[in-house]
Amino acid sequence: MTLTLGSIGAAMSGLAMRSTAAFERRRVRRRISRFSDRRLRDIGLERDWDGSILRNGRGI
Repeated sequence: MTLTLGSIGAAMSGLAMRSTAAFERRRVRRRISRFSDRRLRDIGLERDWDGSILRNGRGI
């Protein structure tokens, strides 16, 4: 397999996109975790006994 600048660039671009997406997910989870229980219910989420946020009984 011959690596070219195009394939290396594509791999780096994909890695950057995944890293950015992971960062965004963590940021949104942190922001949502500060919501009150009532506000969570209003948007269709709930807080489990251990403080984790659930949607339809599954963690987000």
